[in-house]
Amino acid sequence: MKLGVVGFYGKLGKANYDSIMSNPDTSLAFGVSRSASVDGDEHQGFKVYKNILSVSEECDGVIDFSNRENICDVVKFCLDRSIPLVIGTTGLTESDEKYIEDASKKIPILLSHNTGFGVNVLLDIVKNACDLLKGFDIEIVEKHHNRKEDAPSGTSKMIFNSMKSANPDLFTTFGRTGPNSKRQQNEVGFHSVRGGTIISDHDVIFAGNDEVITISHHAESDRSFANGAVRAIFYLKDKENGLFDMKDVLLDTH
Repeated sequence: MKLGVVGFYGKLGKANYDSIMSNPDTSLAFGVSRSASVDGDEHQGFKVYKNILSVSEECDGVIDFSNRENICDVVKFCLDRSIPLVIGTTGLTESDEKYIEDASKKIPILLSHNTGFGVNVLLDIVKNACDLLKGFDIEIVEKHHNRKEDAPSGTSKMIFNSMKSANPDLFTTFGRTGPNSKRQQNEVGFHSVRGGTIISDHDVIFAGNDEVITISHHAESDRSFANGAVRAIFYLKDKENGLFDMKDVLLDTH
């Protein structure tokens, strides 16, 4: 498959490039980055564009780990060409997600705030823990590098939503401060750490009477996300349309 990578000059863009180039079944068609000096910027024999709508190269699919400001153009590009799209971009608004959902009626789209395999298994683990550990207090602590723009992380939101499917009464609190910050029943605290070059760490704390269980995921490199994204684009390859997530990919036995 010839693939386009949006967010090409970013950390995840580089990881996607490395994953594509090391896979004998994929090649890079083009890159897109708002950091490109000009449309069609030459990079190691490939062209990198400032805007995906300027792209003229043929491709079989697109992987987007960039900024939500690009999402409408990226989706339009894939709609116009009837090709699959993997979206790992975080910080999307409700209207962005509605636009993606509408587009998925015409082309196959996989939307996930984290395309790593381990995190998507963790979602089931924390859901089961939430179901079994009735009455335990729950806190989510997520850590990322100092350049991450959105908080809390999209992955931590995925974790919360998975637990909420086991306990619909759960609600969120983002950090705590002030004299009246005592936690409430069914409250899940979100805490965001930003510093250095931390890739992606998530701890889900279940605190009960006289015991604490912490379920953790640690990403050692961005390659974990890139490998998942490439596997996801192959999963979408023969789909006509639909909105998918990484669980669909993990459960695929073909």
